[in-house]
Amino acid sequence: MGEKSQKPSAEETKEPQNIDYFDQGETTLNEEITTEVIDNQKIQDKIQESTTEIETKQEGDRVKKPTIPPDKASEIDYSKFNIQELIEAFSRISSGDQWLRNQNQIQNINRLFEEKFHKDVEANKKVFIDKGGNEIDFFYKPEYKKKFDQIGYEYRKKKRTHYKEQEASHKVNLERKKTIIEEIKALISADKNINSTYKKFRTLQESWYNTGPVSRAENQNLWETFKHHVERFYDFLHLNRELRELDFKHNYDEKLKIIERAESLKNLPDIMRASRDLNTLHKLWKNDLGPVAKEHREALWNRFQKATKTIQIRRQEYQKDVSGAMKENLGKKKAMLKEMKNLTENEPKNHNSWQNTLKEFNELRETFKNIGYVPSKESKITWQEFREIGRNFMQKKNIFYKHQKKEFSQNIEAKKDLILKSKNLLNDSEWDSKVEEMKNIQKEWKSIGFVPRKLDNSLWSDFSVIHKEFFDRIKSGYQYLRPEQEELKKEKMAAIEDLNISRFPQDPEELSIELTKSFEGWNAIPKIGGQIEFELNRKYTSKLTKIVGEVCLDKKAQKKILFKLDSILLQNDPDKLQKKLIEVKSSLGKHKTELTQLQNNLEFFSHSSSENPLFKNVEKQIKSCQTKIDKAHEEYIRLKQIDKTQMEIESQKVIEEDNENDENQESETD
Repeated sequence: MGEKSQKPSAEETKEPQNIDYFDQGETTLNEEITTEVIDNQKIQDKIQESTTEIETKQEGDRVKKPTIPPDKASEIDYSKFNIQELIEAFSRISSGDQWLRNQNQIQNINRLFEEKFHKDVEANKKVFIDKGGNEIDFFYKPEYKKKFDQIGYEYRKKKRTHYKEQEASHKVNLERKKTIIEEIKALISADKNINSTYKKFRTLQESWYNTGPVSRAENQNLWETFKHHVERFYDFLHLNRELRELDFKHNYDEKLKIIERAESLKNLPDIMRASRDLNTLHKLWKNDLGPVAKEHREALWNRFQKATKTIQIRRQEYQKDVSGAMKENLGKKKAMLKEMKNLTENEPKNHNSWQNTLKEFNELRETFKNIGYVPSKESKITWQEFREIGRNFMQKKNIFYKHQKKEFSQNIEAKKDLILKSKNLLNDSEWDSKVEEMKNIQKEWKSIGFVPRKLDNSLWSDFSVIHKEFFDRIKSGYQYLRPEQEELKKEKMAAIEDLNISRFPQDPEELSIELTKSFEGWNAIPKIGGQIEFELNRKYTSKLTKIVGEVCLDKKAQKKILFKLDSILLQNDPDKLQKKLIEVKSSLGKHKTELTQLQNNLEFFSHSSSENPLFKNVEKQIKSCQTKIDKAHEEYIRLKQIDKTQMEIESQKVIEEDNENDENQESETD
């Protein structure tokens, strides 16, 4: 790092205004500096010389901003002008070429005009009042005032237009200068010839100086950013030489590895594989690696060519013996084409059949592709037939699924209509008389054809919620309570009130005993059913949850108690229970799928060491996934048990209601 970094000249650290920039050294640089990468040292020397020359010339190349003589209008004493002369001066100055520079004069004219106009108004007002007029009725606006106002309007309009155009120009210039900065930034990481990179840099500099001004608010920061990246580029030029030398050494080592690999291919039994590997090595040599130092170039290439020629001779000998194998391959491919054609002609009739046929067809295609070479005169024919059969098959498949998609859309709309009808019946004021209609809707739902599983689950969820609520209303009598149910409600409310005034022990074991007694007492009260039962259970569990939260229990005990509370609530909220069942089942399925995938991934490491970090990571993920599956399975069993208990309660309730009805009928008969 003995040389100093090339830095921008003093001239380049200033933001120029109006510049005519001519790079006199550019032609010489392009003509003299060779583009050969190996001559990097020469390139750097030329760039340094050219840069010094350019920076020296920049001072003279830039045209200084011309000095504009002051407008003669500024020397005029307008205080001696009458009104008409002021109007003429305002018109002349506001419409002249230097109108923008004469704003002070325009303001002075406006001030003097208003003073003289005010005196004229006062004089005319005095004459009007002296003649017996009322001051309130006085109005005076002479023609010269209208003319002056019109000139002022045109002037302000021109001024607004000017500043609007200036603002738009500033925005365009801002975006252009930002683009130039980004392009200069990109030059530092560009993998191109240093000569062409430097030429691009000088072009961007010229574009910057030729771009017009930006707003004052953006100018300083923008200029500092530009100056910063110009300095970084000059630092890049200095570092490039050392990096190039390191690159030469790296390329030499890598090309040596390629040569050694090519030389080892002569021992590979499979000559076709050896040929493919050799082609890969040639691509690496050509595309992935740069040049080496000039003194090593020829020797390396000759050695690589020698290894290449050895493989080429072996391949030529091999190809003399493949004629019979090619004929055999041709027979195999024709047999595959025949089977594929039969599948195309025997068109499946449903989705499952299509999926099975598609799987079989793809297997035949892969087998066809993996069969070896055939005689060159037959290759094009068989390949065209292969593509034609594939095209016909896929066309028929697409037509089938297009029609099926249309049918699916119709089925989706039909189910959406039934959901809407069900919702309307639920919200009907005479909903309890719509039982048969709801049952007919359920029958119609079952008769609708196939809908994609994911969407069908969503539709069914909406549909079932409505119907469950409807028939729950029927079973529970909605909000109507019989006298005995009213008593049960009072009893449950009293139990909740007791919780508010009771003092529970702080000792975890004693608290657990008290809570168990509370559970038993609560569960001993017969169920009311319906929404009222849900609300009462929610209040009860919420209160107990608060009590548990206020006591310092260990996690295991707290979890056990909260599970009991959750079970009470779910048992009396069928909708929430079913929703949680669906969520847990879905989660369980997802984790099982994930576990299967991870186990499949583990097979890729069958020959790897158990200490392999990737192997360990997959094993860790498998254990984590299995833990999630176990927890989800436990939760699913718990929820199913609650669901079973709920169904038993509902069944018992129906039996009791039937018995009660039978007793009522017998009493009526008696």
